[in-house]
Amino acid sequence: MTYHRQINTVAVVGLGLIGMSWVAYFLARGFKVQGFDPDPEASARTTAYVEKTWPALVALDLVAAQARREDLHISASLDEAIAGADFVQENAPELATVKASVLAEIGRYAPETVPIASSTSALKLTPLVASAPHPERYFLAHPFNPPHLVPLVEVSGGERTSPAVLDWAMWFYRHIRREPVRLKREIHGHIANRLQYVLYNEAARMVLEGVATAEDVDAAVSWGPGMRWALFGPFMTMHLGGGPGGIASAFNKFRDRDAFNTDRAARMVLTPEQEALFIEAVDRAMRGRTIQQLEADRDAALVELYRLKIRHASNATGDE
Repeated sequence: MTYHRQINTVAVVGLGLIGMSWVAYFLARGFKVQGFDPDPEASARTTAYVEKTWPALVALDLVAAQARREDLHISASLDEAIAGADFVQENAPELATVKASVLAEIGRYAPETVPIASSTSALKLTPLVASAPHPERYFLAHPFNPPHLVPLVEVSGGERTSPAVLDWAMWFYRHIRREPVRLKREIHGHIANRLQYVLYNEAARMVLEGVATAEDVDAAVSWGPGMRWALFGPFMTMHLGGGPGGIASAFNKFRDRDAFNTDRAARMVLTPEQEALFIEAVDRAMRGRTIQQLEADRDAALVELYRLKIRHASNATGDE
């Protein structure tokens, strides 16, 4: 099956926070958008949301020359929203039975050549499309809220998803200036939610066990590793933490120290083969850049981020 790369009309099914944000973004990228939600207030709510978010999209230079807010049509029924759409983004409530029903109904109205994405934040795709027609064209496309401002889209298939539609999905989200990542297999929670919930669980435990207050835990993340995470993920962060020797040096430098920590926050003990796997992965991600170049870029970005956080902190407290 070949999935067309000429996309003119996008159907957005489900107009909650995620759906409305997708509507605004798809409009900004120059698509005609057909939205549907059974809530009778969805039309007014979505129109107001687009008006509210449009200035931010303009400021980020994300509004295409051909984009028109008037290209939004809130449909009276699901079949009307799907009619003529080249792509469907589903955003129904995060309930497996509801999503499965909606996805199957979308599939009955959409031609088999139309890709259908589910924005589920944690659920696996396979059971959601078990009764859907042509399950090969369904894929998971989980954005981070709000999608019009946070570029991440996690892309995953189910057991019967066609590799061709996953290739199409990666192309499409890159084409509209998002940052898609592709999972090699299904897993509950995908990538980012699994990571953030591990952090949340430990944060909650430390507060409940009297280690620190919730305010200080939040500050520790926001003013510490959160500053670096805005720029790099955990592997590249460790690479820079190793100094000139990179991540290989970090493994050696921290191995003895980390052996003292044997509670739930203990670092994984890696075999030499596993360490080599991460060393090779980071080397690929460097794309020929030196550690010194990356450190300079990081530090320059941290200066800008620091200034931004100070400004926003001052605005929040009213300080000059």
